[in-house]
Amino acid sequence: MFIIKKYIIFIFFLNLFACNLNKIDIVHGINNLDKKKNLILINQTNKNDVINILGPVLINNKEERRWTYFEVRETKSKLGKRDIYVNNYLEIYFDKYGIVKKKDFFDLNSMKKISFSKDKIQSLGKKDTLSENLLNSTRKRLESARKKFD
Repeated sequence: MFIIKKYIIFIFFLNLFACNLNKIDIVHGINNLDKKKNLILINQTNKNDVINILGPVLINNKEERRWTYFEVRETKSKLGKRDIYVNNYLEIYFDKYGIVKKKDFFDLNSMKKISFSKDKIQSLGKKDTLSENLLNSTRKRLESARKKFD
């Protein structure tokens, strides 16, 4: 009987010490994008400055001269469900000389106002690019986050 009590106490303390009290934070993209975007000045900052501030470009659209950066932070709940609490998205447009002409920043609150089309167009032979796949996954995350706040 004494051995069983010791065994139960041992299992209890083992479970107690195995619990993680710290918040599990999973980050995708650039850390603190909302603060770093303020360092990029329109008509003053060039591509090299952007690389020094934000790092290598995550999505590069050469036709539009647009660079895209994002930050997605999610946490796991006690039951293993993932909750997105930061979803920042920054688009930087350059002129032909590589100077920043425009920057668009979207956070989780401003993305709620964007309406997405439900229509799908079937492509003949052309597969989705990396940026299309990334934007589609961002759209799905946004819709799930929107359902959570509605």
